[in-house]
Amino acid sequence: MNLLKLSFLFTLLLTFSACGDDDEADMCTQADWVGSYTGSQVCDGADAEDATVTITASGTDAIVIITNVPGLESEYDPLTPDNCDLNVSQTDSGITLSVDANIDGDNLTFTEVLSAGGNTSNCTITATRD
Repeated sequence: MNLLKLSFLFTLLLTFSACGDDDEADMCTQADWVGSYTGSQVCDGADAEDATVTITASGTDAIVIITNVPGLESEYDPLTPDNCDLNVSQTDSGITLSVDANIDGDNLTFTEVLSAGGNTSNCTITATRD
């Protein structure tokens, strides 16, 4: 009987110790961001255009993001993500550029909002890692 109780206690202990913290699923490192992505970009409700995004490492935590759409290449560097999210905003001479990005496995969403003189342009790239 004591062996049965001990086995039950041991099994119960293993069950609780095997359960991890579910919050760790939302943790991303620099390496999770790095790669080439292919997808499409939609700006201000216009038709979708082909888009590619290349993300490389910069230092130990930061990344460099290069976006390519027909006729335009943009580079954003160095940017430091907060796990699986990136939110950066910069204002200079009345012009504000905001970048929001998120990775979920092999899926990347990258949004750029440019505001100047009361006008706003919003472009979103949705892409998958190659």
